[in-house]
Parts: sequence; C-alpha cells; structure tokens
Amino acid sequence: MRSYFDDQEKIREQALDLSRRVIRASARAIAAMHRDDQAVAINMLKEARAGLVKLKKAVKSDPLWIHSGIARSAQQEYCEAKLLEGLLGRGRLQTPEELKIPYEPYLAAMADVSGELRRRALDLIRADKVAEAERVLKTMEEIHEFLMGFDYPDAILSGMKRRQDMVRGVLEKTRGDLTTALRQQKLERALERAKRRKK
Repeated sequence: MRSYFDDQEKIREQALDLSRRVIRASARAIAAMHRDDQAVAINMLKEARAGLVKLKKAVKSDPLWIHSGIARSAQQEYCEAKLLEGLLGRGRLQTPEELKIPYEPYLAAMADVSGELRRRALDLIRADKVAEAERVLKTMEEIHEFLMGFDYPDAILSGMKRRQDMVRGVLEKTRGDLTTALRQQKLERALERAKRRKK
C-alpha cells in the first residue's frame, strides 16, 4: 500500500508541475494575442500543447488523474487560448474534437473566453473601431446563447450555472460600454456636421 501511495504522490507532483507550465504558457499566449504578437502566441500555444501531451503520458498509469482538477485546469486554460486564437484569427470556434479536449473543460473555457472578448471589445472601442467591437459583442451573445443550452445540475456539469451568470454579466457590461461608445460617436459626428454647416 505504501508503494502505491508513493507512486500516486509522484504522479501528482509531476502532473502539477506540467499543469502549471501549460497554464503559464496559455496565459502568455492570450496576452500575446491581445498585443497582436502572433509569433509569441504561436510559440506559447505550441509549448502549452506539448505540456498537455506530456501531462497525459505522466498520468497514463492511473487514468483517474486525467479527470482530476490538476489536469482539467490545464486543459481549460489551453482550450481558452485556442478558442481565442480561432475567434480572432479565423472568426470561428474550434470544436472539442479538433482541440482534443473533453467537454467539461471545453465549456468552461468557452465561458472564460467571453472575458477575453470583452477585453478585445474595449481595446477596439478605445481605438475608435466601434463596428469591429459590435462584431465581438455579437460573438459574445452567441456564446452566451449556446452555453444557456447546457442547463444541467452540478452533479452532471459542475459550475455551469455560475459560469452562465458570469458570461451574462460580462455581456451586459460590454453591451453598456458599446452603447455609450456608439452614442459618443453619433454625438461627435453630429457636432462635426454642425461645424461644416457653419463654414
């Protein structure tokens, strides 16, 4: 029995180290995407994917570990980065099958990517690219609508209700910010027209 639990401890330590590497690389990839630094984003995504492959091998002797919080956190962070990459680069979400990610961390990542899209929308508003920000908001609305279809109890899909509420809150805040930006834009255009008429 001691030998079994010693092995479990080794698996946990290795899995935890690899999970942290995946999470760190995924976070750096997301930050690079927001800076439009594609080279760094691509390298960090490759590093994160390699870490996930190693993580899967590390827990192969006891598959229960692949369903642990340690592995799920890494899968979720990597998936969030890949979903953001797909939305910003190709305007589409990759499927769980394409990303080789289980359904639960995939849905959690989809909820989390809404926060990254809000950040993108705010950056676009600040750059006076309101039409692009409107397209981002539309994507956020579609994600929210999709996630609302997963109305299962926590015993089946843990944390989904909380995530649905979070996405709704992020969506409403972004809609409010965009509405303010659109009003400001209309006011500025009206003032500009008035100035031209006076001339």
